Amino acid sequence: MAADISADLRHVLDHLPDGLIFIDRAWRITYANIQGRRISRLRPEDLNGKTHWELYPTTVGTEQERKYRRVMDERVEEELEFFYAPFAIWIKLRAMPIASGIAVYYQDTTALRVALHASETLAQQLQQVFDVTTDAIASLDRDWRYTFINRRAKELLGVGDELLGETVWHRFPNAVYEGSPYVKNYFKTMNERVPTSFESYFAEPLNKWLRLEVQPSEEGIVVFFRDITQRKLDEQTLRAEKAESERQRAELEAVYDTAPVGLILIEPAELRYVRLNQQQAELMGYPPEEVIGKRVDELVTSPVAWANLKRVAAGGMVRDFTFDTAFANRPDDVRTFNVNYSPVLDAEGKVRAISVASLDVTRLRKAERALVQSEKLAAVGRLASSISHEINNPLEAVTNLLYLIGTEDLPADAREYLKSAQDELARVSQIATQTLRFHRQSNKPTWVTPAQLVDAVLNLFQGRLANSGIHVEASYATTTKVLCFENDIRQVLNNLIANAIDAMRTGGRLMVRAHDARHHESGVAGVRILVGDNGTGMSVETQRRLFEAFYTTKDLNGTGLGLWISKEIVERHQGALRVRSTQGGVRQGTVFSLFLPVEVAAE
Repeated sequence: MAADISADLRHVLDHLPDGLIFIDRAWRITYANIQGRRISRLRPEDLNGKTHWELYPTTVGTEQERKYRRVMDERVEEELEFFYAPFAIWIKLRAMPIASGIAVYYQDTTALRVALHASETLAQQLQQVFDVTTDAIASLDRDWRYTFINRRAKELLGVGDELLGETVWHRFPNAVYEGSPYVKNYFKTMNERVPTSFESYFAEPLNKWLRLEVQPSEEGIVVFFRDITQRKLDEQTLRAEKAESERQRAELEAVYDTAPVGLILIEPAELRYVRLNQQQAELMGYPPEEVIGKRVDELVTSPVAWANLKRVAAGGMVRDFTFDTAFANRPDDVRTFNVNYSPVLDAEGKVRAISVASLDVTRLRKAERALVQSEKLAAVGRLASSISHEINNPLEAVTNLLYLIGTEDLPADAREYLKSAQDELARVSQIATQTLRFHRQSNKPTWVTPAQLVDAVLNLFQGRLANSGIHVEASYATTTKVLCFENDIRQVLNNLIANAIDAMRTGGRLMVRAHDARHHESGVAGVRILVGDNGTGMSVETQRRLFEAFYTTKDLNGTGLGLWISKEIVERHQGALRVRSTQGGVRQGTVFSLFLPVEVAAE
C-alpha cells in the first residue's frame, strides 16, 4: 500500500521560494502557497470565493488573460512577464494546465528589474562618461584582444571599431622590444592582478608620449592612457627656463653678496631687517643672522636713518643722502654713510619692502679733510721755507755787525750781553737753515748719520719741548751713515717725536737712542733709532690699529695719516717701524723702533 504523501507535498508547495496558485475551471483560486499569498496579496476568504477576474479586474482584456485562457482551453504552457500597476510590481510567470484547471508558478521580479534597469542606466552613463572623458580607455581580455575602446582612445590611436577583437601585440608590434614597459606592465597586471602605471614614448605610428595606468579586471585588464606629449615639451622648456633662471639667480646672488656697497632689504611695517649682504654685515660689525628680524633703531643709533625709512615706507624716496651714525655694538665708532633708499612696490603700487644701498664714505670724508689740512700744511711749509730763505741775508748782516761790535773794547757786562745775542742769533740761523732743508724736496738719497737726522728734528721742537716741561735724553752709539731720502726720514722722526710730546701733556722724559743693528727678519745691517716717552701709553686696540689710514685718537686735532704715511716711507726704504706700549705702572709709556738699512737694495 502506497504511503500518503499529500501532507509532505503540501508542505513542499507551501515553502517554495516562488509563488504558486491553482485556478479551477470556474476561474476561482483554490490554492495559494505562502509566496503566492504574499505576492498576490490574497486573504483566506479570497480562496474558493471570487473569480480571478473579480479579484484582479485590471487583468481583464490583457495579455495575461489571453494567455491564461489559452492554457485553460488548449492545455498548453505559456510564459509571461508584465508590470502589474495596482501593486507596482513586476511579475514573471509560467502557466501550465492541471487536472482541475491551471497552475501558475510566478515570482516578483521587481528588485531584479530595478537592479537591471540601474545596471543598464549605469552602463549608459559610464559609456557617456567614457566618451566625453579626456582619458583614452581600452579593455583587453586574457587573450590580449580589445573588447572595448572609448571615443578618445579611437582618436588617440587613429582607429575605429575594427580594432575590437584584434590583439594588442599584433596591432601595435612596436610596443614589443627588449625592456618594453608595455610588455612588462601589461603582463604584471594581467598575471599578478596588481595595478601598474608608467610613462613612455611610443614611436611609429603614434610618435607620442603616453601616460598609462593599467588596472586588472574580471575579463583581463583595463588601460587608461592619455597623450602627455605637450606636457613633456612644456617640462623640457620649463627645465631649460628653470636652469636659466637658476643661473641668473646665482649670478645676481653673487653680485649681491660680493657688491662693494652695503645692500639691505627692510620690511616697511615695523622697519625690520629682512636681508643684507656680506658687505653691509661687515660695515655694521654683526653676523647677518644677528641682524635679520631686528628693527633698524635697535642697531642704528642715528634717528636720521629711522626718519628716512619712515618717509620711504610712506611711498617717498631718498637719494644720495649722507649722514653720520654709529651702531649699537660700537657706539663710539661714528662713521659716515652715503645712502639711497628706494621703495619696492607690488602690482597694486603698495610698498612691499624698502631697498637700501649704503656706502661707507668715512675714509673719503677723512681723506677730504686730510687733503685740506695737507694743503694748509704744505702752504705753511712753503711759507716757512720762503721766510727762512728771506731772513738768511738779514741774519748774516746782523751776525757780521755783532762780530764787528765784538772787536771793540766793551765793558765786561756789555760783552756778556753781546755773546748771548750772538748765541741766540746763531740758534735762529740754525733753525732757519734746518727749516729750509726740511721742506726742500730732494731728488736722490744722501748719506747721513742718525745724529744728523734726529738733531735737526729736535731743534725744530726745542721751544715746544721747553714749554711742555719735557726733558730730552739723546745719545748716539753709532756714527754709521745710511743712504736715505733725508727729508722723508726727518718727516717720520717728526711724526714720532710730535706724538711723544702729545702723550706727555704734563711733562716727562723724551729718550732718543741710536745704535747699529740688523733687521729682525732679513738680518740686513743698518741702524736702529729708538724714540721713547713716559707718557700715557696706548691700549692694545690702539696699537693694533695704529698704522691704519685715518685712525686717530686725537679727534679733530689729528688726521690719522701721520703714522700711516710714516710706515709707507719706512717700507719704501726697506726698513721697519715697530711699536710697544704700556699703560699704568712704573714702566708706563711708548717706544717706537725705526730700523734703516745702511743701503737700500736695488729692486
